[in-house]
Amino acid sequence: MLHYVGYDDDAGGIVSVVRALAEEAQFHSVLGLNREARQSRTPALPQAEFAPLAGEKISPLNLWRARRAAREVQAWLRAEPGRIFHGHSRAGLLVALWLHAWGERRVVASVHCYGRHRWFYRWAAQRLGARLWWLSPAMRRYYGVSGEGWGQCLPGGVTRRWFDLAPAAPVPGVLRLGGAGARVRWKRWELVPEALRELGDRAVVFEHIGAEPDGGYAGELRALSGPVVHWRPAETDTARLLRSIDVLVCASDQEPFSMAVQEALAAGVPVLAAAGGGSLDLIRPGVNGWLFESGNASALAARLRDIAETRAWERLDRAAIRASAWRAEEVGVRWKTAYAALA
Repeated sequence: MLHYVGYDDDAGGIVSVVRALAEEAQFHSVLGLNREARQSRTPALPQAEFAPLAGEKISPLNLWRARRAAREVQAWLRAEPGRIFHGHSRAGLLVALWLHAWGERRVVASVHCYGRHRWFYRWAAQRLGARLWWLSPAMRRYYGVSGEGWGQCLPGGVTRRWFDLAPAAPVPGVLRLGGAGARVRWKRWELVPEALRELGDRAVVFEHIGAEPDGGYAGELRALSGPVVHWRPAETDTARLLRSIDVLVCASDQEPFSMAVQEALAAGVPVLAAAGGGSLDLIRPGVNGWLFESGNASALAARLRDIAETRAWERLDRAAIRASAWRAEEVGVRWKTAYAALA
């Protein structure tokens, strides 16, 4: 199974899902990366390298470059009869479209983003038909593609170890918030320090772990932040953070399908998320978390004030929170069904 992302590294939620399925022994997975790409997570997945592409860009130039990568992938596919190509990310979709145009049948693609060029994704859906998959119903609705419920959706899932994490011991009078993910502008992390400034001296603290690919934005975040906000470097996973917080925050307006959210739910940690993107399909207010108006720091502050004053997270059923997370084994069944249809 070639899980092609067209990245220069193994960062990102897509690769986390592939790793989870490989860990559960669902598939023999090979990670498709750009030439000379490097993996930082251990143990490394088997790797295949192809002509370089911009992993997250839809453009005429990237589509043309994808043709070369697709020829190399086609040779990989034809080397053994049982091989299957699964294109992830924007680059994976472009390569899948070329392979489809050349008559290759052992090809599927997944859309993992809320892109600007909605017409292109609708066109791709017409071309690929049942071989194009979405992360969640909210994403399918965003692109105006018909379908009901979780049909034609391949969500991400987490492994058993997340369900075994011990919850954080309560601290009287303090609400401990956490966040995880790259500090990039579309993630909207600035909403958290803005909301905490509105709350004033209430006992609410926030700790974030993540890389800083956008140094300018990271500097803006620090300028906004007071003493209760802590920006930490990226960690190998979220386990340490989830053992030390009461609520995970997902602030981005159009988060496709946050793996940090999935890991939090599996660990029994409720999630406070912006009411947009995949969170609309994952968060059940009052059951496994809460929603706030997307892009509105005051709405986030109001929600935090209510949660802190009522200690609302302590009243939620941790078993119900865990039950709302997608498990890698059930996700694997969906993926296998998609692959079986290629025969």
